[in-house]
This record gives sequence, C-alpha cells and structure tokens, in this order.
Amino acid sequence: MGHRLAQSPSLYLRQHAENPVDWHPWGPDPFEEARRRDVPVFLSIGYAACHWCHVMAGESFADEETAAVLNSRFVAVKVDREEHPDVDDAYMAATQTLTGQGGWPMSVFTLPDGRVFHAGTYFPPLRRGRVPAFREVLDAVHAAWTQRRQEVEDSAEKIAQALGAQRRQQSQIALSPVLGDEDADGGTAASLESASDEWVEDALATLAGEEDTVHGGFGAAPKFPPSPLLGFLLEESFWRSRLTHEQDEIAGELAVRTLEAMGRSALFDQLDGGFARYATDRAWMVPHFEKILADNAQLLGHLARLSVHPAASAAQRRRAEHRARDTIGWLRRRMVTAEGLLTSSLDADTVDEQGRHVEGGTYLFSDAEIVDAARTAGLGMDQARRLATLSRGAPPEGGHVDVTTGRTLHFSAPLSAEDQQDWEAVAAELLRRRDSRPQPSRDEKVVASWNATAVRSLAEAAMLWGEDEPLHLAEELAESLWGLHVQHGDSGVSGVARVSYGGRTDGRPGTVADHAEVASACFALSSATGRRSWLDRGVAVLRATLASFTRQGEQGWEVLENLDDDGLLTAAQAGPSLAGPLDGPEPSAVACLAGALQTAEALEVPLELRATDLLHHVRLVAAKAPTVAGASLVVARRAARRSPALRMLAADVDDARQVRRTAALAGIPVEPVELPADAPAGGLQLIVCLNAPSAMVCLPPVGTVEEALEAISPAGRT
Repeated sequence: MGHRLAQSPSLYLRQHAENPVDWHPWGPDPFEEARRRDVPVFLSIGYAACHWCHVMAGESFADEETAAVLNSRFVAVKVDREEHPDVDDAYMAATQTLTGQGGWPMSVFTLPDGRVFHAGTYFPPLRRGRVPAFREVLDAVHAAWTQRRQEVEDSAEKIAQALGAQRRQQSQIALSPVLGDEDADGGTAASLESASDEWVEDALATLAGEEDTVHGGFGAAPKFPPSPLLGFLLEESFWRSRLTHEQDEIAGELAVRTLEAMGRSALFDQLDGGFARYATDRAWMVPHFEKILADNAQLLGHLARLSVHPAASAAQRRRAEHRARDTIGWLRRRMVTAEGLLTSSLDADTVDEQGRHVEGGTYLFSDAEIVDAARTAGLGMDQARRLATLSRGAPPEGGHVDVTTGRTLHFSAPLSAEDQQDWEAVAAELLRRRDSRPQPSRDEKVVASWNATAVRSLAEAAMLWGEDEPLHLAEELAESLWGLHVQHGDSGVSGVARVSYGGRTDGRPGTVADHAEVASACFALSSATGRRSWLDRGVAVLRATLASFTRQGEQGWEVLENLDDDGLLTAAQAGPSLAGPLDGPEPSAVACLAGALQTAEALEVPLELRATDLLHHVRLVAAKAPTVAGASLVVARRAARRSPALRMLAADVDDARQVRRTAALAGIPVEPVELPADAPAGGLQLIVCLNAPSAMVCLPPVGTVEEALEAISPAGRT
C-alpha cells in the first residue's frame, strides 16, 4: 500500500510506507482522485520526531480494519509539516478554529477542493472519556458525507470564509504604517521612539504578571521555550541598563531567569547539549524529547548573548557560555550532514530491542545508575549519592519512583562550584553509557530557514566571544546552504528552496521566512567577517524575496507566506496565504521579513518596502500578548534608534573584536569595510551612521565604542 511513500525523501512519510493505509503525499493528485471517487480527503499532518504521531500510527494506521475503512471511504494524504509549513499553518488554523486547540498529529477532513469541514488532533483507538475513538470519527464523517452532504459543503464554505477573513485581518494589522498619520520626513523616528517606549513598558508589565516565578518562563504547561521573546528581552535589557546603569532591570531579570531555569532543567540535555522541543509540565522536568534545530538555532544565540551580558552575574554568564558551547558541540556531533548542513531533528522516541517506541528511552537514568557512574568516575560514595539526590528528574509516564526508576536529569537549583565539578566528571561517564544504548533516529531533512538561523547565531557567538571557530562553522554552513538551496535565474538569485535531502532539493521555492532568514544570515556574516560579498548575497536574496512575496493590495502592502502554485491552500482559506505577524516557537514570517528589511536599511540598501511598513501590529498586541510579539518588538526598537550601523575606519584586532562584540549585544550591524592591516594599537576610529528615512546622517568619528553607543542612546541625541 505504501508504494507512494516508500521512495519519498521525507523520513516522516517513509515511516508510514508499511502502513496498510493507501497514503498519498501532498499535492494536487490526491484531491483530483477524491473528486473522481466523490469521497472526502483525510489529511494526517505530523513530523518525524513527533511522539504522538508514532503512537497514532501504531494504534490506528497500522491496523488493517481501520486502514480498510480509510481506503474505502477517503483519500488519505500524509503531510510532513516541516516540508510544508504553509500547509500545516493553514490547516492548523482550521483545527484551532473548530476545536479550540491544535497539535500533532493533526487529523483533518476536507472536501475534494481542500476546504475543511472537520478536524482534530490525536484520536485513540478506543474512546477515552469525551475523546472519540478514531473509528468513531471516521464513521461520523462518512455518515455526514453520505447523508448530509449539503450541510458538509455549507460548513466547509463557512470555515474557509472565516479562515480567509482571519488571514486578511491578521495581515492587515501588520501591513499598515506603524504610526499611522506621521509624515515620513517629519520626525517619524522620534515619534516611533516615543511610541515604542510605551509599547515596551506595557509589554514588560504584562510579562511580569505572566512569569512563572517558581519555575521560570511564562504560562502553564505545556511549556515551550519563548525563543523569539528572549531575543527582545536581552537586547532591550542591554539598552535599558545603559540608561539606568542598573543591572537588575525587569527585561534582563525575565530573560536571565527563563534561560537559567531552562538551562538547568531536563529540557536541556545535561550530558550532550541542545534543548528538547517543549516540556509537558510547568517545572521543565518532563520534556517531549524531540530535539529540533529550529529551537536550538535560536537558543544558541540567546545563550551566547547572555554569556557576556551585563544583566547576568559572573556565574550566570559562565553557565550560559557552557550551555552555548555544549549546544554547538551537539550540533557538530549529531546534526551535521555529509553535505555540510544541519539536519532538522532527532526523534522523541527510541526503538528498543523489541521494536517498541519508548519516549525518551535513550535519555533516562535511575539513581542507581547515577551512583554507579559516579563511582566509576572516581567519586566517593557520599559524593555519588549527593549527585543522585541533586538530580530530581521524573519518569515520563509518572508513577512510583525508586532507585531503579529511569528519570530525566533535572536540577531545580544551580549547582555549587564543587558539585558542578563532580557532575562534569559523572556526565562524561553517563554520556559514554548513553551512547551505547539504542539512539533516536535522525531526520535527514535540511530546512533552509533553520540552517540560516543557526548561521546567524554562530556568527553572533563568534562576535560576542571574539573567536574564529564558531565563525568558521557559520561560514561553512552558509556556503553549503548558498550552494544548494539558493536558486538562480537569468537575472541572478531567483529564490530559496526550503528543504533538501542528500544534497538535492525538489526545486520548489520555500516560504517567505526561508528567504528572509537566509538574507539575515548573510547580513550577520557580513558584520562578523567584514566581507562585502556576504552583504551582496543577502541583498540579492532580499530583492528576490520582495519580487516574489510582496505586492500592493487594496489596503497597502501584502506579504505572501507562500506562492501556492497549485491553489489548494487558496481554496482552503478562501484567499491567498498572507503572512502572519504573530510569533510561535519561531519568529513570525512578517517579523522575519521586517528584520531583514531593517538590517538592509541600516546598511544603506535602498528598497521600496521598509521594516516599519510591516509593524502596525506591535502597538495592538505588545501589551496584551507580548509573548507573540517579541521578534517584531526587536525590529521596532532598532528602527526607533534610527536604524544605526557602525563603520570602522581604523581598528587593530582587539578594537575590531570589541566593536563587533558590542554590536552583537546591541543589535547593530557593522558595515563591511576593509581595514588597514597595519592599524596601530589604540587607533580606533568608529563612525555611527543613522539610516532611518528621517535621520540619514553619519556622525563624526569617535575613538571608543562607548562614545558610539552614547550617540545612539536617547540621552546622547540632540
């Protein structure tokens, strides 16, 4: 049955090739087949590292009777959400509209034209309380299709219209001028500065009320790393500390507490580095164990910034640097492909010797195992028992815990210097033992935007630490990404392919976020290396992005999330896939494009569309829902500082490193200028260029980074 999936490059699709379900991959063909057979389409959307996707596959899709029902009454389609984030986004919106929640696996029923009429997530094989069995759902949908067709079609039309209206509404709040009536040449930057001050104060007040003051982070379980928000908090904290000369201001406190809590928890791999996707509990004690590049690419950059940040104590900076370096080590050891790029994920489950999927099976240790490893590492019995006591993780399935129960590795408080030294000795032994166990599978998919984010974080880490090694890795990744994923036409760069496998792409253009993140990665490398070639590459990608994904609509600029060449998503939501402005685990598509545009503006690249054309939503959501506005707030604050860039006219090696380190902390690009090779020590000459439309000026040269920052800070302006 799975012949259509058996040769798919997608690991997620191949995982279902042996199912008795007659699966189709995403595309127009299965919808045409459904139209010919006059049956609905069943869409199952998930990803290779998803634990509950494996569960539903084993319970329902591997079941012969269930498969027979699916095959006779539906056309079944498998979708890898990482390959098709636009498909996932469209149908997730429908699922959330119909059920009030979302997740994976996603189970969606559509008309043959792609419009949704019923949706859910995981369905068990037998009814569990109010959650129906999957067979019950299939029977109910079939009955509705055959007996109440007009109701089904009317419902699908209403849902499509509602989704389209929601898309248009979200898009329009992002695509109006950020300040409304201000004249572009009449003090817009100053007005934006004043307005963004208010937005930030409101956002920080809301975040302070939403913070989990016991366990760190925001909100209740399940708990995801607030990655886009952390970037805003760290950058805002840097600037606020310069104005107040206080290290304990609220933005820094929120960022430090969140990153500290996550870093010592089971969410972070205490042996090998890298973060899991999310935690099922408030305390970050029980993660879902999949490790996704998208999360780690962002968190690496935040940890590197925290490692030199004035808001952190010396001990907190050391811990952040340790975790950042561990994460880089994990990327090198576990995630680099033969083509020199980074794979998308490691699975949540481990398949044991009996062929069973065991969630987190590779990662769990009992107290007895910790003690034995500590003794092997040369620690005394008292030290060994103490370490077992300090690690207070939990088993994923809960229940009774004794010294033989496998638990997560989790520390509820920072370790003392002595305990940390003991733990590092034991961690090496535990990792050696863990490496001998069955390992989670690796999805070989390469995703352009996730690799680009990793490149940017590595380039920033190199600037922050003044080191060449992370920069070499960043450039190696970027060169491979450019050579494989960036597409060229007769007039130059034409687009960016989203995914590749084994050194090959399918030629389909990626999303607007894929394009914008590749441009931003090139800009980061331009700042880190001083090479103009990276700036030119970023500009070429950004111009291609604007040509393909932006257009003038009736209400102003529109940004498309994807190109939807086959029209299926346009039908599903009664209109084009307009990019959304609100962050999820990754920055929103609108924020990604706005960020690339803002950096281009700072580097004096003339473009028709400006970052502030995409930020109207910030004033509407910053106070009410700041956790989904972090990436946009970063762009708004940089624009409020008049899009500064730093230009080094002369600098020795140490001066240049200091400039780049401060620039990375402050979120300011460094113009690519070739410096004299024989610059004398202490001969720094640094110019601040302000590049906002209402403040295009380069200030007189200064001899210190502090003087340059003072010119950018509000107190230093005239």
